[in-house]
Formats: sequence, structure tokens, C-alpha cells
Amino acid sequence: MEVASLIYKKLTSKLDESEKFRLTQWLQASEENQAIFDTIEMFYHNGGDISGLTQLDANRAWKKVLKRQLAQKRQARTKQIIRSSYKYAAVLLIAFVAGYAYWNFNKSPEDITNQNAKDQDIVIVFDNGEKIRLSSEKRQEELLDKDGNRLGERNGNQLDYSGKENLTELVYNTLSVPNGRRFDIVLSDNSHVYLNAGSSLRYPVNFIPGKKRQVYLEGEAFFEVSKDKDHPFVVTSGNMDVEVLGTKFNVNAYPEETDINTVLVEGSVRLNATEMQQDPSTSVMLVPGHIAHWDKTTKSAKTEEVDTELYTSWMQGKLVLKGMRFKDIMRKLERHYGVSIQNKNKKLEDRVFTATFDVETIEEVLNTFVAETDFDYLIEKEQITILE
Repeated sequence: MEVASLIYKKLTSKLDESEKFRLTQWLQASEENQAIFDTIEMFYHNGGDISGLTQLDANRAWKKVLKRQLAQKRQARTKQIIRSSYKYAAVLLIAFVAGYAYWNFNKSPEDITNQNAKDQDIVIVFDNGEKIRLSSEKRQEELLDKDGNRLGERNGNQLDYSGKENLTELVYNTLSVPNGRRFDIVLSDNSHVYLNAGSSLRYPVNFIPGKKRQVYLEGEAFFEVSKDKDHPFVVTSGNMDVEVLGTKFNVNAYPEETDINTVLVEGSVRLNATEMQQDPSTSVMLVPGHIAHWDKTTKSAKTEEVDTELYTSWMQGKLVLKGMRFKDIMRKLERHYGVSIQNKNKKLEDRVFTATFDVETIEEVLNTFVAETDFDYLIEKEQITILE
């Protein structure tokens, strides 16, 4: 299927002008097409393997999905959704193959048993689509590609590429950190990146002389960038670039947030719209001790002076909540503790809290809120339900 191949090439390498035109036509043809692309893109940036798109047999795979669905005798509502979607089978199948839905239809009992453990693993996706997991149980190991070549070394919660031999071409890996865990990576130029829970970083195995040092962040990370005046370091998040020469700063760019927040601890950085959308009038210089709130819609930033420790304390395992609404707090708790929270008490959503947590369990955190605002909750493994 040509569209599947175009999507794969768009996400993993670069389209030529003819391919860009054909993919743009398909995306603009319907809202369903755009939603499918967004689903696959999110799946890929969270560490998913989309290499199957290059070998997609739509009709055969769709029949396999339907066969599984009927055999498992799912609830009538689920069957109705599948029947009503049949007319979109050719395009929806791309999302099924690349996304979690398709995987769920084809899991064996053993896969399901092991899924919870795998969800806690750090995932690395190589440039060719190959994927490996860094188990939470293993503390030291070498990172090898499929040919046995050494790429880097893992030591505890750190992955180190600084000893990698120089490559002549730009090869990107993607490191994804699940909720409930943190991880850091030393890049080939000795720049240090600390990734918060629920974050992913796409980075070159080796930076190439003469080219800028560019990485792509989704989520939150703290950067300690090695100085190199000839090779600016660029962090791209959504439609914003942070460009630096050598500095320490924190970027919070979770996709569900309305703003991208950049806090500068040391040095100086410049915020721009990404290269394709740059407008000199929206460029913002940030000085130490300040935060820039980048509006994704207007592609502009507002700055203010802040206590930087409030925004970097997550690196010490702290959870700092300052004047935050409960509905925003829930997202932070989900990432920090690796849980899922369903709130049935809508009166709680706009209540504002200020608190700092360190070694507390999720139950102790919830009880702190209960002490201020009386409510009941249930904890069932990683699922938390706040009752009405």
C-alpha cells in the first residue's frame, strides 16, 4: 500500500517533493486520514515499531483482524464499531498494524501475561525500525545493533554513547521512557540528557562534523549541553526549536499540555518556531532564572522570572505542585507513579493545591489531598478510581 510506505518514509527519513505532495493529498482528503497519521506518529515517537508498514498486505491483514475479532466474541458494542468501520478498512488497517489496537487483536496469552513487565522497560528504536528493550532488572549491558556492532553502554539508569566510534552518516535512535521511571543518556558529544517519566528522545548515534547537533523531544528533559561554538545544539519539540551553544536548561513538552515550557538554569538559549515555520518576530532570547511559555498555537513565547528548582526537582525524584489544578495534578501523578487515574468526582478538577512530595507512595499522596478535600478512592493494581 503506497500510503503506508509514504508514512513510514515520512517518519523515519525524508520524502522528496513528489512524495510530499501525494502524502499531503491523502492527509487532506479526510479527517480520518489525518487521525490515522497522528496515531501512527504518536506510536512511533513513543518507541513503537512501524517497520511492518513497508510490507503491508491490507486485504489479508484486515481479514486476519476480523477473524480474530469474531473468534474472541467481543461485546456487541465493540463488534458494532468494527462493522461500521469496515468501509474504511483499507486505511484504518494502517493504524491497526502500526498501533496498539492491531497488536491487541493478535496477542497470545503469553504476550498478555508479559505485557505489564514490558511496559516498564526502557525502549530503544533503531533507525531501521529494529526495537530493543532495556529491562528494569538488568543494570549493565552493551548496546549492540543487529550486526553486533557496539553502539553504546548501559550503566544503571544511564546510556552512554560517548565512547562510540565516529560514523560518517547521520543515524538516529529513539529512546522512550515509560511512566513511573526516569533515565538519562550521554550523547556522542558528551552532552547529558535526563529524561523524565513518559518521555522520548530521538537523537543521533553520532553527531556529524559540519552539521548542527539536533535532537527531538516529546515529554520532559533536562539538558547539560557540551560547548561547541561551531555546532549549535537544537532541541526540537512540537513546533518549537531551542537553540544553544552550551548551557543547562529544562524543557517540558508533553503533547497533552497547551504550552511548551523552557526553564534556563545556566547559559543562554534562543527559542524559535521550527525551521519550516520560522518568523524572526517570534524569536525569544532566554536568560538564566527565567521560564519561557511557548504557545503552540501562536508560535510565540512569554517569559518570567522563576525559582528554577521548582522545575528541575523531578531529577531528584521530587514532585512539586505549586498552585496547580487537580485535573493537571492527575497527569503528573500518572507519569510519576506509572498509574492510570479515572476521576469521577468532577468537583475536584478545578481545586487548586500546593504541595511537595518526595518518598511518599501514591496512596500517601492521595491521602494528603483527602485531608484537605474529603473524597473516596479505589486502588486496583495500577488503576486508581476517584469516586463521586
